[in-house]
Amino acid sequence: MRSKIYPYLRRKQSAVSFSDLKKVFAEKSENNKTANRTTFYRNLKIFEDKGPIHQINDGTAMAKFAISGENTKSKYGMDLHLHFHCNNCDETVCLTEHKIPHINLPEGFVAEDANLVLKGICDKCSGQ
Repeated sequence: MRSKIYPYLRRKQSAVSFSDLKKVFAEKSENNKTANRTTFYRNLKIFEDKGPIHQINDGTAMAKFAISGENTKSKYGMDLHLHFHCNNCDETVCLTEHKIPHINLPEGFVAEDANLVLKGICDKCSGQ
Protein backbone atom coordinates (compact mmCIF):
# COMPACT_ATOMS: atom_id res chain seq x y z
CA MET A 1 0.00 0.00 0.00
CA ARG A 2 2.90 2.37 0.73
CA SER A 3 4.11 2.02 -2.84
CA LYS A 4 0.72 3.31 -4.00
CA ILE A 5 0.02 6.04 -1.42
CA TYR A 6 3.33 7.93 -1.64
CA PRO A 7 3.42 8.33 -5.46
CA TYR A 8 -0.22 9.41 -5.41
CA LEU A 9 0.50 12.13 -2.83
CA ARG A 10 3.55 13.29 -4.82
CA ARG A 11 1.34 13.89 -7.86
CA LYS A 12 -1.22 15.96 -5.94
CA GLN A 13 -1.01 19.76 -5.88
CA SER A 14 -3.14 19.99 -2.72
CA ALA A 15 -3.44 18.07 0.53
CA VAL A 16 -5.59 14.92 0.53
CA SER A 17 -7.93 13.77 3.29
CA PHE A 18 -7.85 10.27 4.72
CA SER A 19 -11.32 9.54 3.33
CA ASP A 20 -10.33 10.78 -0.15
CA LEU A 21 -7.27 8.52 -0.11
CA LYS A 22 -9.40 5.60 0.94
CA LYS A 23 -11.82 6.25 -1.95
CA VAL A 24 -8.99 6.43 -4.50
CA PHE A 25 -7.60 3.06 -3.44
CA ALA A 26 -10.93 1.37 -2.73
CA GLU A 27 -10.83 -0.58 -5.98
CA LYS A 28 -9.88 -4.17 -5.54
CA SER A 29 -6.23 -5.00 -5.89
CA GLU A 30 -4.76 -7.81 -7.98
CA ASN A 31 -5.37 -10.32 -5.16
CA ASN A 32 -9.05 -9.23 -4.98
CA LYS A 33 -8.74 -7.56 -1.57
CA THR A 34 -9.15 -3.94 -0.59
CA ALA A 35 -6.99 -2.29 2.04
CA ASN A 36 -8.82 -1.73 5.28
CA ARG A 37 -8.94 1.49 7.29
CA THR A 38 -6.25 0.31 9.71
CA THR A 39 -3.83 -0.46 6.88
CA PHE A 40 -4.29 3.03 5.42
CA TYR A 41 -3.89 4.71 8.79
CA ARG A 42 -0.81 2.65 9.70
CA ASN A 43 0.91 3.46 6.42
CA LEU A 44 0.15 7.18 6.68
CA LYS A 45 1.46 7.18 10.27
CA ILE A 46 4.70 5.48 9.17
CA PHE A 47 5.22 8.11 6.45
CA GLU A 48 4.43 10.88 8.89
CA ASP A 49 6.83 9.53 11.55
CA LYS A 50 9.64 9.10 9.02
CA GLY A 51 9.08 12.59 7.58
CA PRO A 52 8.14 12.28 3.88
CA ILE A 53 4.54 13.41 4.53
CA HIS A 54 2.90 15.67 7.07
CA GLN A 55 -0.58 16.01 8.47
CA ILE A 56 -2.46 19.29 8.18
CA ASN A 57 -5.29 20.34 10.46
CA ASP A 58 -6.99 23.00 8.35
CA GLY A 59 -10.06 23.45 10.54
CA THR A 60 -12.36 21.31 8.38
CA ALA A 61 -12.55 18.57 11.06
CA MET A 62 -10.79 16.29 8.59
CA ALA A 63 -7.02 15.74 8.74
CA LYS A 64 -5.27 16.09 5.40
CA PHE A 65 -1.92 14.79 4.23
CA ALA A 66 0.70 16.25 1.90
CA ILE A 67 4.29 15.61 0.87
CA SER A 68 6.85 17.30 3.14
CA GLY A 69 9.60 19.54 1.84
CA GLU A 70 13.20 18.45 1.39
CA ASN A 71 14.24 19.84 4.77
CA THR A 72 11.59 18.39 7.05
CA LYS A 73 13.31 18.80 10.40
CA SER A 74 13.18 21.92 12.53
CA LYS A 75 13.19 22.82 16.20
CA TYR A 76 9.72 21.26 16.54
CA GLY A 77 10.63 18.21 14.48
CA MET A 78 8.82 19.10 11.26
CA ASP A 79 8.94 21.41 8.28
CA LEU A 80 7.32 24.60 9.59
CA HIS A 81 5.59 26.22 6.65
CA LEU A 82 2.23 27.89 6.17
CA HIS A 83 -0.84 26.24 4.70
CA PHE A 84 -3.68 27.89 2.82
CA HIS A 85 -7.26 26.60 2.85
CA CYS A 86 -9.60 27.91 0.15
CA ASN A 87 -13.10 28.59 1.45
CA ASN A 88 -14.46 28.28 -2.10
CA CYS A 89 -12.98 25.03 -3.52
CA ASP A 90 -12.14 23.50 -0.11
CA GLU A 91 -8.56 22.67 -1.15
CA THR A 92 -5.64 23.04 1.24
CA VAL A 93 -2.17 23.70 -0.16
CA CYS A 94 1.29 23.92 1.35
CA LEU A 95 3.00 27.30 1.11
CA THR A 96 6.47 25.84 1.66
CA GLU A 97 8.27 29.05 0.72
CA HIS A 98 6.55 30.84 3.64
CA LYS A 99 7.90 29.61 6.97
CA ILE A 100 6.24 29.84 10.38
CA PRO A 101 8.36 32.20 12.47
CA HIS A 102 10.03 30.97 15.64
CA ILE A 103 8.05 31.89 18.75
CA ASN A 104 9.84 32.45 22.07
CA LEU A 105 7.65 30.72 24.62
CA PRO A 106 7.51 31.52 28.34
CA GLU A 107 9.76 29.48 30.60
CA GLY A 108 8.41 26.00 31.23
CA PHE A 109 6.44 25.80 27.97
CA VAL A 110 7.62 23.21 25.44
CA ALA A 111 6.24 23.33 21.90
CA GLU A 112 5.77 19.95 20.27
CA ASP A 113 3.86 20.98 17.17
CA ALA A 114 3.01 24.09 15.17
CA ASN A 115 0.32 24.64 12.58
CA LEU A 116 -0.60 27.87 10.82
CA VAL A 117 -3.43 27.82 8.29
CA LEU A 118 -4.52 30.90 6.41
CA LYS A 119 -8.07 30.83 5.04
CA GLY A 120 -9.51 32.73 2.11
CA ILE A 121 -9.84 32.37 -1.66
CA CYS A 122 -7.06 30.63 -3.63
CA ASP A 123 -5.51 31.93 -6.86
CA LYS A 124 -7.56 29.52 -9.03
CA CYS A 125 -10.87 30.60 -7.49
CA SER A 126 -10.03 34.29 -7.48
CA GLY A 127 -9.05 34.12 -11.17
CA GLN A 128 -5.51 35.41 -10.58
